[in-house]
Amino acid sequence: MGRLLRAQVGLAAALPALLWAYAWWLERANERLDLNELRDPEQVATVDGIALHYLDVGQGAPVLLLHGMGGSLANFPRAIALLARSHRVVALDLAGFGLSDRPRDADLTPQGQARLVRGLMARLGIQRADVIGHSLGGAIALHLAARYPEAVGRLVLVSSAVPGRLIPWFLRPVWFPPVVRTIVALCLHCAPAREWMWRAGVWSADVLTPELRQAMRLPSLVRGTTDAITRVGLALAREERLDLSQVRQPVLLLWGAEDRWVDLRSARRLLRALPDARLEVIPRARHMVLEERPDEAHAVIVSFLEAGHSADAPTGSATGQAVS
Repeated sequence: MGRLLRAQVGLAAALPALLWAYAWWLERANERLDLNELRDPEQVATVDGIALHYLDVGQGAPVLLLHGMGGSLANFPRAIALLARSHRVVALDLAGFGLSDRPRDADLTPQGQARLVRGLMARLGIQRADVIGHSLGGAIALHLAARYPEAVGRLVLVSSAVPGRLIPWFLRPVWFPPVVRTIVALCLHCAPAREWMWRAGVWSADVLTPELRQAMRLPSLVRGTTDAITRVGLALAREERLDLSQVRQPVLLLWGAEDRWVDLRSARRLLRALPDARLEVIPRARHMVLEERPDEAHAVIVSFLEAGHSADAPTGSATGQAVS
């Protein structure tokens, strides 16, 4: 073996360790904020010992909004404001994300997250609600609807992950703690990687305003965020099997036509598997369709939700904070 070949082999062997060390440094250099200094105690409810941060605004029939992997309720300022004109909107940070706790020993599987969402509904006096789930939040919404059918009216799945297919196929052979942790730290704290992810999620970078960038970035600076999201990622492998044919609620599948993260093949797979589903595709939009095309998305969502109010009107519609 020549010197050049040995050097190449050595570099290839060292690269994973170098990436892990760089990710370790990124995590410790960036995650320095204290969670309790950022969140309003009036917007926190404790469920099974976990403090969940939420926003409760608007008046009318209740709608829950569940974000995706690595996201938070801060991802949806336009969608929340529009929905709150006619509905009570409860947008929450799932356990491990946003300004919610980063628990070390909790069940962070999709079914575990669904159980926490159901507990939050009970804490807020919501017996039944329509649910909007984005990306991983869509898969959690499906687990919620299947396990607690009495609590869920209508489902809106926006660029939703497909239960049973939550880990990308090309990562399944290496889905181990050091690999997942390195990926999470790079996506959160390596500026070029983070920018690439954000830009890939939108049709036009114009939607990524300085205010939205700051709001999406802030939760990642809380101590323990990389560790928490790593545990959520690893928990995806322990997802319980979900029979989508047993999800009886009416479902709206809402997709950006150019989604690069969860493309239309996933939408069509859900469309075939769910008994009562329809698909709406919004052009010139990608994964963040709710923020890219807020007016178009809002019109489709509200039309779908209003169609069910006479037959399966959600209860527990006490008002939240008014929004102008």
